[in-house]
Amino acid sequence: MKYSVFFTGLIIGLLLLLSGCKKHTEDLVVGTWEFVNVADIEAPHTIEWVFEGGNLRIYHRSKANPDDLTLRDTGFYILESSPLKTTIRLLNTSNSLWNNHWDVVKLDNSYLILHMDIPGGVLFKEFVKIQ
Repeated sequence: MKYSVFFTGLIIGLLLLLSGCKKHTEDLVVGTWEFVNVADIEAPHTIEWVFEGGNLRIYHRSKANPDDLTLRDTGFYILESSPLKTTIRLLNTSNSLWNNHWDVVKLDNSYLILHMDIPGGVLFKEFVKIQ
């Protein structure tokens, strides 16, 4: 009897802890993230991904005129979090390759790194949080 009460309490405690972790992860991902474009550091624009309330907006911002912000794509995201792995699933973007599960390699108040295996290679996207 003692053990069943202990284990029941332990299971309830773990469930509460894990649900709190998901909420924390959701809070971290919400915001504006600037893509780190290591392939073209001289690009005339930056790319910003905005995660908010399940919606994803992707903008291009001119480096010459930072007020020039152009919406390039929209879609949806679903954050899936477990104790061992966090993924972001993208849906309905115009780039069908992106519409998949992305593994979250790193997520904190400053950095977001996403990884996805694709046939013949991998995709990495690295972002810094700007808002």
